[in-house]
Formats: sequence, structure tokens, C-alpha cells
Amino acid sequence: MKSTITLFLSVCVLFSCTKHKKPKYTEFEKAYNSFIELATNEFGAKYGMAIAVVKDDAIIYENYLGMADADKDIKVNKNTMFYIASVTKSFTAMAALILESQGKLDFNKSLAEFFPEINFPPKLKADKITLEHFIVHTSGIENDLLGFLKSETGQYSTETLIKILEQYTQVNTSAPFHKFQYTNLGYNILGMILERELGTDWKSLVENEVLEPLKMNHTSTRMSTARKKGFEIAKPHDQVNDSLVRLYIEKEDNTMHAAGGILSSARDMARWLIVELNTGKIDKKQVFDADLIKKSQSEIVPQKRMMFDFKRFAYGYGWNIATTPLGDTIVHHFGSYNGVHPQFSFVPNAGVGVIVMANEGSISQYLNMLLTGYVFDYFSKRENLEIYYKEKLKKYSEKYAKDLKSDNEYMSEIAKRPWKFELPFASYVGTYKNDLFGTIVVEEVEENKLTVTIGHLKSSMVTAHRTNAIRVQMEKRGGTIVQFVLKDGTPEKAIWKGQTFTK
Repeated sequence: MKSTITLFLSVCVLFSCTKHKKPKYTEFEKAYNSFIELATNEFGAKYGMAIAVVKDDAIIYENYLGMADADKDIKVNKNTMFYIASVTKSFTAMAALILESQGKLDFNKSLAEFFPEINFPPKLKADKITLEHFIVHTSGIENDLLGFLKSETGQYSTETLIKILEQYTQVNTSAPFHKFQYTNLGYNILGMILERELGTDWKSLVENEVLEPLKMNHTSTRMSTARKKGFEIAKPHDQVNDSLVRLYIEKEDNTMHAAGGILSSARDMARWLIVELNTGKIDKKQVFDADLIKKSQSEIVPQKRMMFDFKRFAYGYGWNIATTPLGDTIVHHFGSYNGVHPQFSFVPNAGVGVIVMANEGSISQYLNMLLTGYVFDYFSKRENLEIYYKEKLKKYSEKYAKDLKSDNEYMSEIAKRPWKFELPFASYVGTYKNDLFGTIVVEEVEENKLTVTIGHLKSSMVTAHRTNAIRVQMEKRGGTIVQFVLKDGTPEKAIWKGQTFTK
């Protein structure tokens, strides 16, 4: 009896010591570290990165590299928060699914029913467009101005958004009703509907329904909250050769929108990966209904797009669904904004997920894909993995160099354009107002050099265009035209994005 009890106790002690032990991935860690070093050196990446890999229900790898803020010499660490841009859609969609399951939201209710005061033209099919169409990008409508105010300038109110929805919504001729076309508009309208139906903003709903149950305590839908709590936020940068240039555009509360409005750390995002891979379960608790997780990842509408090597064939509720070159089904969402690029993806059958967040928006698009793809191919046991990725790294590096050269040549060409002002530069200075779209402020910062401010946006570059017009570049890429209208020899109006602003 005594020996039996001793044996029993020994087994119990052994079991208690090993039942929670996670498997080690030493070989993976060694190989991945080596590739990360090789890849970052190839691109000369100095910007900030936060990388996390999840296998089944645990984080098996973390790495924090580069600068969170080059101006203040602050490096990225495990607590650094990154703006996740369009990855936000997966959270907003899950909050909507939860609210629907609670009977608080009707996915079959139409746009016309949500906004009965608006007399939508019949061609928009507002009586047929439902909440679900907005979530899966098949509404068949477009309204670029509404999205621009929500994501860029922040010059709006609830009342002006409704007027803009009424006056500027058009049929999307390139993707009519029921046809998939990825856009922020659906989620921006969803945000408006959530506030109208439930009396609170999308930010609070995502926090209450998703972030708090998941204990994502280092995640926020509000810049003001993150700053108040003293969280370190990775600042947006552009890498110019070997130097990091701090970009001034940052998100504010009123530009954190339902299509792109969350800050998070790699460890917190890993919790989102774990719950997605384990059908709603984390920390041995069923946090979300398993059927809702499965539903969010299901193939709702077909699509046919390429994202580097990923063949996207469907879209779910806030998720792109694709196949990798090895044929694995990968669920993912990426994001892009001025000076940031996050990638969030997982292969359900392998139980593997990868998070790569960066505070730079050019090199990172190439490098993040390499760092993401390497993980999935490692666990899918790709033959000659190291050789394959060395060749791929060279290919991506050459493609980036070619694109950079093209961009630099274009910007150099723009900078050389001759000015076609009929009046002295100072004549165009002033504040131009529009009741729906806010103000455009034109200033002369030094002789014959203008800056333009539109809400939170401030020009990084103002160059010549046609007669009495300027090209204004607010972000790293792309520019818009401001056309001045003269009356009696003085600028009276400014036209921007087809809208007239009066001086």
C-alpha cells in the first residue's frame, strides 16, 4: 500500500509539473532570427517593428526592433503600441456580429430604413442595401468625401456626415450592388448606424464587446486614452536611404474610424490571434461564441485579387481569405496608412498566426510580406526554405529599389514644374470655408513658399500646377489639387475635391 501511494504521488507531481508546459520551438526561433537579420540588413530597415508568432494557444516568438520615435531616440519594446489601420475591420465586424446575436442589431435592415429622413435616389438601391453588404463590401455605392473626412481631416459632425451621405453618395459603376470591391465606406456607414441604433459610438462598442472580454488592456480605440495612460505609441516615419524622417500626420480621436481606428501592442494582438485560432477560446475560457468566430472567417463573398503571393478568393466578416503558394488557406487583414503598415494573418489548419507591425509604409510592405510568408512556409515544411527566401528577398529588394527610383524621379519632376500664378504668392494666403467640409488654410511660411492645412492634414509639399492652382501633398504618397478662383483681381474661392471653399 505504501509503495502504491508513493508511486501515485510521484505520478501526480510529474503530471503537475508537465501538464502546463508548452512545447519549445528552439529551431524555429533560431531560423527565424537568422532570416529577420538577413532581411532587415538587405533593406537597411531602421524603423520600428513588432513581431509575434502564435502556435495553437500560445505566443512562441516575439521580437522588437528599431525606433518607435527617431526624434526622441525611443526604441520599440513589448509595450509599444502601433496603429493597426484596416486590421480594425476585423474587430468592428466581430462587435457587429455579437450585437446581432444579442438581438440589438439587424443585419437585414436596409440603408433606407436606417436613414428614413434621406430620400435616396432609386438607382442607389438603398432599400436593398443591408448592414451585411457594408461589412462584406458589396453595397454597390461610393462616397469618397465621407471617407476622407472620417479618416483624414476630422472636419465633420454627425449632422454634416448625414448631409454628405445624402448629397454625395453615388452608384459604384465599377462594382455595382452585390459585387465585391474593398472600401472603407461600408464600415464608416456601419459606424454611423451603430451610433444611431445603439446610442453610443463604435469605439465604445468595440471596447465593450471585444477588447474588454479579451483583456486586451494595451489596446485603444482612442488616441487620447492611449496618451492619457502614458502608453508609448510608435510614431509614423519614412525611411530615406539610411535616415528615418518623422512624418507629422498622426491619428486623432475624430480620425480613428470604424474602418481603421485601433492602437495595439504585439502581445495584445496575439490574444486576438489566439482567440481566432481557437474558435473563441483563450486562457481556457470560452470568451466568444465559437459559431460567431467560425462565421466571421467563413467565405461570404467571392473576390479575385492578389496580395503579393496570396491569392485572395473570398471575404468574410472583416477578413480576407486566400491561399498561400503552398496551397494553405490563410485568413488575414493588412493595413496601410501614412508611415505605418501592419499585417495580421493566420492559417487555421496549421494553428499558426503571425503579427508584423511597422511604423514605416514603404519598405515595410515588402519586408512584412517576407517575414509573414517565411513563418507559414516554415511550418508547412517548404523544401529548400532558406534558398527560396534568399531568392525571394533579392527579388523583393530589387522591386523596392525600382519603385523607389520611379517615385523619386516623379517627385523630382513635380518639384521642377513652373509656377503659373497670376498674382504674388501672398495674395492666395487666407482661410477658405465650406459649410460641409470645413476650412482650407493657406499660409506663406517663407517667400514664395506656401503651406496648406485642411483639418488635421498639413501639406508636406506644395508645388505648381496649372494657372492659379497648386498641387498639395499631405501624405507620403499622392497629391490633390487646389484651384483658386479669382474675381476682380483677387482670389475669392478655392476648389478642392470638387468642393468650393469661399475666402
